[in-house]
Amino acid sequence: MNDTPSAGRPAPERGFQIFNRRNTIGVLVLPGGAVSGLYLDESVRKMTERDLARDILAVASVASMRGRLNIREQIEAAAQADDRSVPPQTYEALPDVPTAGQYEQYKTEKLK
Repeated sequence: MNDTPSAGRPAPERGFQIFNRRNTIGVLVLPGGAVSGLYLDESVRKMTERDLARDILAVASVASMRGRLNIREQIEAAAQADDRSVPPQTYEALPDVPTAGQYEQYKTEKLK
């Protein structure tokens, strides 16, 4: 699995691309996690509909989580630029914003 735009780095105007390990399915998400594009290699035509749907959903869920992680990164970068820390209650109000560790673990589990 590959993180691009690239390679999981913030590119606010473009978002993030996440691919499965075979690079046959890719999902583009905006910062925040909204899906904005889908890439399918022609080799996926050999897959059953069920397998293709399962793989698309797995990649899309990881991509969405990467977009949500970007929210945390932006909050922490803004706080660091102002030489302050992020209050813990900030993330209590945003329970769907993962840590980098949570994202990596989820990515490892989903994109086998």
